Amino acid sequence: MNKQVIGSHIIEIEQTASTNTYTANLLRSEQQEEGTVIIAYNQTAGRGQDQNKWESEPFQNLTFSIILYPIFLDPGDQFQLSKAISLGIIDFLKSILPKHYEAIKIKWPNDIYVGDKKICGILIQNSITGSRLSDSIIGIGLNVNQSLFKSNAPNPISIKNLTDKETNLKDCLASLCNSLNYRYMQLASHQNKVIEENYIDSLYRFGEWRNYKINENTLIAKINGTSEYGQLLLEDKNGNDYTCNIKEVAYII
Repeated sequence: MNKQVIGSHIIEIEQTASTNTYTANLLRSEQQEEGTVIIAYNQTAGRGQDQNKWESEPFQNLTFSIILYPIFLDPGDQFQLSKAISLGIIDFLKSILPKHYEAIKIKWPNDIYVGDKKICGILIQNSITGSRLSDSIIGIGLNVNQSLFKSNAPNPISIKNLTDKETNLKDCLASLCNSLNYRYMQLASHQNKVIEENYIDSLYRFGEWRNYKINENTLIAKINGTSEYGQLLLEDKNGNDYTCNIKEVAYII
């Protein structure tokens, strides 16, 4: 399947608080074409997981939302969409940052890292009608040309930090949409095994013994993968298994 869905229609807005909020309001007023991208060149109150804020200098980064209608997915399989979107971003970054190829990883559940630094965040908001996903709003914040980060975020990095070069934002968006579209088409054609294998290959800290805080206890554990519902699967050195939701585990650097 080579159909171009993501990025087939682009709505540019100069400024908004959050592209996900803007997109949700847009969908409430009128049905939009699938794959529509709403990009804001100045996002003043971007959001991440768990009400975290996303810092973005105006006109320096990509902050956008995508409208999708993944009606082929059961609600219980919605983490598959997160995997596909994450892999699309990974594919794009590996193509433009070849020197950092091996360091580009997915930090569960939905951050993209280069080494131990965060370059991209994803916020997915799904709506369910009956037994199917009716629509999804995919919010993406990618650090592109911002050099300095002033918030208290512990570990941001940008493409410019890694290359010492400015990147054309429109060209960047077009390439990223192509990569995301490729993975979305894989998902739509039920290539779940490929997506799962590629996701595990790209998972930050997979199989490494590292420090974590799990349910308030600090311990050494390794990541073994994710459950079908998107929970993180860990194992400690005593052979105890842990199935963690987002607020139940913290990475210790």
